[in-house]
Amino acid sequence: MITRHSERLLVRHAPDDVFALVSDVERYPEFIPYLTTLRILSRETAGPQRVFVAEAVARYKFARERFVTRVTADASALRVSVNLVEGPFHILRNVWQMSEMNDGSTAIDFELDFQFNNIVLDMLIRANKQRAVRKMIEYFVKEADRRYPVTGTTDYDPSRPFDARE
Repeated sequence: MITRHSERLLVRHAPDDVFALVSDVERYPEFIPYLTTLRILSRETAGPQRVFVAEAVARYKFARERFVTRVTADASALRVSVNLVEGPFHILRNVWQMSEMNDGSTAIDFELDFQFNNIVLDMLIRANKQRAVRKMIEYFVKEADRRYPVTGTTDYDPSRPFDARE
């Protein structure tokens, strides 16, 4: 069974900065603790689009898994897409779509679809999906806070739905 997660969140940093962070694949192990290694196997650039094939090793609880993904970072669309090439997943897709808010901050439409080949690992991750996704997003937000200046209003209520044009 495919596990799906999608959400919209607000990050108080400029869209170009958020895009730069999410597309800075090589540095993920510096701020995502469960990624032990990551290396770029190939790179291509075509206009505003950069495509990487990246190999990563992840550890979660008792599991250690190697996987390869194709990452497409489109600067003109402020979009980063990740698709499985090989690894322990039957399916792995992830999309980060950034949009600028009127106050200069960034709305992110985040989507993640996955299914592990290993049924035990799939059940473990599915049972902890909310926590795992929340932690991953938290790692990115903390790194953005460390790297980039804050922009936007301070009174945003994350429990309130919002429109990127607000």
